[in-house]
Amino acid sequence: MADSKKTGKATHISFFIGGLVLGIALTAFIVTFSMPRMMLTVHRSKLGFEETVSKIEQLAIDKGWKVPKIYDIQKSLMAAGHADMQRLKIISICQPDHAYEILKDDGRKKVSAIMPCRLGIYETKDGKVYISGMNLGLMSKMFGGVIEKVMANVADEEKEMLESISK
Repeated sequence: MADSKKTGKATHISFFIGGLVLGIALTAFIVTFSMPRMMLTVHRSKLGFEETVSKIEQLAIDKGWKVPKIYDIQKSLMAAGHADMQRLKIISICQPDHAYEILKDDGRKKVSAIMPCRLGIYETKDGKVYISGMNLGLMSKMFGGVIEKVMANVADEEKEMLESISK
């Protein structure tokens, strides 16, 4: 009888360990394949390429944001010999009050690596225009505290800006 108890216990432990390993593997699989899609947002613009770039710049300025730089990625890549590149620009936008709230503390300055916010505006081969950006709402949850609060506000403001030009 003692041997059957030991065998039963060993079976339960084996099932537990097997289930734990299976659960970890399944979680790793889900994270690996879903996180990249979840970390980015993509919106189709109802405007043409240049109109989308101009409208985002104007919307940002109207909301008190700064637009320190617009990168013409197509131009840079074509200059490097990649003549088949469709139009693509990256707009850097910054809301100084939000940036200050995060960066005033030395312990939070590490977040400067992902600042300012950037939006990619690109045209596909079929002529459709898209706006891509980081999913700041989701990203904010990874930081917590002040960074989470500020990034959640940034996400809301960015979403509001893009609503008027998204399909």
